[in-house]
Amino acid sequence: MPQSVEKNATKTGKEFWLALASIGGIGPIQVRYLLREFETLEAAFSADLTEIARLPMFDSLLAAKLQKTRIGLSDLRRHIDWYESQGIQIITWQEATYPEQLKQISNAPVALACRGDFKSVQKPTVAIVGTRTPTSEGVAVTLELTNLLVQSGYTIASGLDKGVDLTAHTTALACDGLTCAVLPTDLLSVYPPENESLSLQIQTRGALFSEHIFPTPLSAANLLARHRVTTGLSIATIVIESLVDDEVLRAASFAREQGRFVCSIDWGSRTDYLAEGCSQLIKSGAISVPFNGLAEFVESFTNSATTSEFQATYVQGEQMGLF
Repeated sequence: MPQSVEKNATKTGKEFWLALASIGGIGPIQVRYLLREFETLEAAFSADLTEIARLPMFDSLLAAKLQKTRIGLSDLRRHIDWYESQGIQIITWQEATYPEQLKQISNAPVALACRGDFKSVQKPTVAIVGTRTPTSEGVAVTLELTNLLVQSGYTIASGLDKGVDLTAHTTALACDGLTCAVLPTDLLSVYPPENESLSLQIQTRGALFSEHIFPTPLSAANLLARHRVTTGLSIATIVIESLVDDEVLRAASFAREQGRFVCSIDWGSRTDYLAEGCSQLIKSGAISVPFNGLAEFVESFTNSATTSEFQATYVQGEQMGLF
């Protein structure tokens, strides 16, 4: 191992994880193969190209990208130091402090940036998501549901966006609960900008997370991708209101792929466009949560000792097919 690399490796080793995070196509599965073969990332970065390329889910191109990042390890170490000076922690996938729920998904970020108390998601976490333009009924349900979940000991996860996200975060804080937000940009910028004050409040009663370790501008793709982390942090995702083609439904898809509970508010006789997305989710197998039965839902969810018990006592009919 080159002397400069060895010096950095003995300092923290996080620069190797950031190097992996900078390479498209490398996730936890590939990291497992690297560690199984070479025991440490330091050793993997010192390996020959052919040794890396022959591993499962690697090829010569990916191996070459990994080797190319070796020349920037000292810069990555300085990047980590500078982030820490800004109050941003870098948590790598192998660390004990990496959120356990998120670690379980197959495409978990190799590294996370965090501002605030990352321990907030060590408690059971529920994601509340929905439209940026909720109705008054949607706001009222978000308020009641968030309050009930906080009083039952859950951390509330959302995306710091307008509408339902904003209501969920602010209600959790008002109820002296914990909340975390997943950003679609790096943590040195806040989206939307008007919620910067809220982001500071969240850091005192929870945390901000981002999978973007390096400066990352806002994009439509990143707005969608952040839902993967939000649902990955959570044991259940609840959709409040949504259009049938809203990006929020992508959150439900991620949660389903991750094997987590997918829940949707059942608006009864409402047929407006913001109820249509929820109706579609319920028809496709999401757990129906009656808008006028929130307390019963939270009580059943909280008091069930196991997933199977909750399924048996609350999930009925076609909803069982989701699991």
